Amino acid sequence: MGWFKQQRLGIDLGSATTVICIENKGIALREPSIVALNQETAEIVAFGKEAEALVGRTSDTYQIVYPIQGSVIVNFSLAQKMLAHFIKQALHQAKAKPEVVLSVPSSISKLERRAVVDMLKSLGIHRAMIVEETFVTAIGADLDIAAPHGHLVMNIGAGTTDIAIISYGDMIDSITTQAAGNEINRMIIDKVREHYHIKISNDIAEQLKLTIGNAKYTHHDASDQMKVTGLHVVSGVPEDKTIHARIIAEAVSEVIRHIVFATKRLLSEAPPEIAADIAEGGIILAGGTALLKRIAERLHDEIGIPVHIVQSPLDCVAIGAVKMLKEMDSKSKLIEKKSR
Repeated sequence: MGWFKQQRLGIDLGSATTVICIENKGIALREPSIVALNQETAEIVAFGKEAEALVGRTSDTYQIVYPIQGSVIVNFSLAQKMLAHFIKQALHQAKAKPEVVLSVPSSISKLERRAVVDMLKSLGIHRAMIVEETFVTAIGADLDIAAPHGHLVMNIGAGTTDIAIISYGDMIDSITTQAAGNEINRMIIDKVREHYHIKISNDIAEQLKLTIGNAKYTHHDASDQMKVTGLHVVSGVPEDKTIHARIIAEAVSEVIRHIVFATKRLLSEAPPEIAADIAEGGIILAGGTALLKRIAERLHDEIGIPVHIVQSPLDCVAIGAVKMLKEMDSKSKLIEKKSR
């Protein structure tokens, strides 16, 4: 595919959303990581927002596919085609080859890493490098990662929550958990079914999470509610229900408890000097779930360390990836060497 112009891109290829940032231009694309297929012909019908518009509104003719699940590429062929489409869409032209830094979870294996690099190179990309998500989050948040100071970075995405300790320009330790945005949605779906006896879609669960979801529920939130339409679990007939914030908070709370546990486990294994740095500097929080109401307060209460949400939680990873490209000949080479 020789349709790329020589440009430099930072890419956050997430389970729920793909974000592309172009050097010196900013965010150029933010699309759902979804592909729609015609089941009869196996042909691709749509990507991203166009595919998302078909979710729950189509006949059996179309199949909705999520090529990335739990931050793992489960369908390389579709992920490759989806990414090629998104890059072409972001660049608005069809020539030459870009340089790309793409983020991955810290738990990715070397075999998976090579497969991702091969996928990028198969798109006609001039140079491809992949870097741990928490590392580029730190760079996107403008942390001085090269300083002799410990930082704790947390990225709560859709598929996974990645937590890492960074110091002296290196990742000291990290942990990845499936307790993340998608798990919150699944818990919401279960809670709504249990308390209101209706089945709702993942899209409605996401709306409930962002509209009346709350990581630190109090009696002041008792009046928060949202009306939704679901299918009655017995009759299958559409039914309107008013969902209360308390029920959604219960679903959110269960997932956050797992995130807190993972964070405390990571901190318990940190050297005392670095732990002291983190206690002073706090936790740097990014990812779509960082937008959840009062999540910083809840994490602070549970872990006992200040929590600072980055300026652009959804875009921080892609922005950090672009900044990695600016230092391609220094820090990036060191990281690339360690990744082999």
